Amino acid sequence: MARSLTILAIVFAVATARVTKSESPKEILAQVNKDSFGNSILSVLQLQLATGGPVGEIQILLNNIASQLNGDQKKADKVHESDTVAFEKIIADLEQEIAYHQSQIVALSNLRDSTTEALGEAESEVRVVTSDIANNEKSFADESATRQSQHETWVRKDAEHVDQMDAIDEASKIVQHLQAGVAFAQLKSRFEKVQAKLMESKHALFKPLINALTQLASKVDNKSIIKILELLAQIRQQLVASRASLLATEEKQAANWEVQSSHLQEEHKRLVERKAFLENSIVQFKVTIQEAVEDLEDQTLFLEDAEDSLSIQERWAAEQESQYEAQTFEREQQLEVVERLQEVLTQKLSAASEFLQVREEVF
Repeated sequence: MARSLTILAIVFAVATARVTKSESPKEILAQVNKDSFGNSILSVLQLQLATGGPVGEIQILLNNIASQLNGDQKKADKVHESDTVAFEKIIADLEQEIAYHQSQIVALSNLRDSTTEALGEAESEVRVVTSDIANNEKSFADESATRQSQHETWVRKDAEHVDQMDAIDEASKIVQHLQAGVAFAQLKSRFEKVQAKLMESKHALFKPLINALTQLASKVDNKSIIKILELLAQIRQQLVASRASLLATEEKQAANWEVQSSHLQEEHKRLVERKAFLENSIVQFKVTIQEAVEDLEDQTLFLEDAEDSLSIQERWAAEQESQYEAQTFEREQQLEVVERLQEVLTQKLSAASEFLQVREEVF
């Protein structure tokens, strides 16, 4: 048991020594000898060699230690490989999450900006449409008033034509009575009413008739009566034609107004519906902008968290990698020392014995 502990102590002491492949066995042992603990171990080894202890036992233990170091390195490699795979998966997930949040931020920023632009356009259009509605309503009111005035004018003129035609018809009856031999005195009252009505109209058309009737009142003769009857027939025909023309104009204006009013009303309906649509769109735009701003804030926080997590994972991975490399390097150094010590013990035992002999003489 004591011998095993002695050999293990030698290995640890040697493992602490810094060596290069160019160093001789004596130089290797000299480095071990400089360490206080190594000095003690070499003293034990010297004693063991002096008493004829088997070198093969030391070699077996050194082989076991080398095997243990190689086994530890394989385990470390396996853990490192597993950790690397897990880390790469975590990093890939975090990078994917970061890319997602970045794309969401871009999309939400575009949505916010485009919707803000659309909101401005909708608000501007609402003002235009509101003005168009007011203009439409004013146009309808003005055109409706114009049409009402046209209709009232036609009603007034048509009534005038009816009165004038009635007067012409009455005058024709009176003249026909005179032609039939009725005394003027008997028709005087009716004659004067008709004459007065014709004079009230102040129509140039009636001036020749009024003059003829005035002459007839002073002198009734058949020639004058025939002339007046012809004139009355002409005037009535002109009044009928004029009334028909006024009626045609009235009907045309009424038809035009029907089309125009229908167009104005349809335009008014369209404008009102457009305004309602824009006002509803404005409400929706504002909601969309608010939601986009809130979601953008959330996505920004999520992105920051993901980036922080990525940074933490990268630092952890770097630390693990550094630790793995340091431990690997340390095992490689220890394994090299064990191999060098094996070389000393197997191939150059005489050099070791010589070193220990000189060491005994010195110390």
